Amino acid sequence: MATLLLTYFGAFEGVPYNPTRVVARRAADLLAVSAPDLTVHLKELPVEFAGSSRVLSEALDAYEPDIAISLGVAAGREKVSLERVAINLDAARIADNAGAQLTDTPIHLDGPDAYFSALPTRTIYEELNRTGLPVELSYTAGTFVCNHVFYELMHANQGSIPAGFIHIPLSHPNHAPETLKQDAGKPIRAHADTGGVESGELPTLAEGQLAAIIEQSVLITERA
Repeated sequence: MATLLLTYFGAFEGVPYNPTRVVARRAADLLAVSAPDLTVHLKELPVEFAGSSRVLSEALDAYEPDIAISLGVAAGREKVSLERVAINLDAARIADNAGAQLTDTPIHLDGPDAYFSALPTRTIYEELNRTGLPVELSYTAGTFVCNHVFYELMHANQGSIPAGFIHIPLSHPNHAPETLKQDAGKPIRAHADTGGVESGELPTLAEGQLAAIIEQSVLITERA
């Protein structure tokens, strides 16, 4: 029986509600029906440079997944972004949740400058785009904890399993398409370092649609 490790994040500066948690859980529910032979392990990673490395490593060792996908949120993006490149760099204008604010810091001193995703990103994009789903290929995951986790994931598995990173936009509940799901009094802000788009616009997609896109991405990866 194949196993999937699906990771997600909690809140961080500018994103008081992180939709990756609910989207990961809803995607797991969908996969329980569409891929009953696939065991899905969900894991929340801390929005911390060092902490995310530790928790991700522990999860990879504990579950030994056949597929590993990390989810992150990119405020301001309009589509689900299939990230293709992780770079060996931590650099952000905001601190992580442990208070670490890094500038031009290599993730691994002895690591390559970049890794490419080991997910079939082109195939996923072409199949889902053909059906009209809001997906895109992306060549920057930012330089905050999302890119950090993406790089660490690729560094850990060295291409031995299909693994990679997917950014989702902000979300809204299925029944309230015009409502951003966020904590009152805590405004959402997009940061380019976190993969966001600093345009002033904050598009959202329905949580159900986001979960279905992740489900389909996993199914396509299994077939590839």
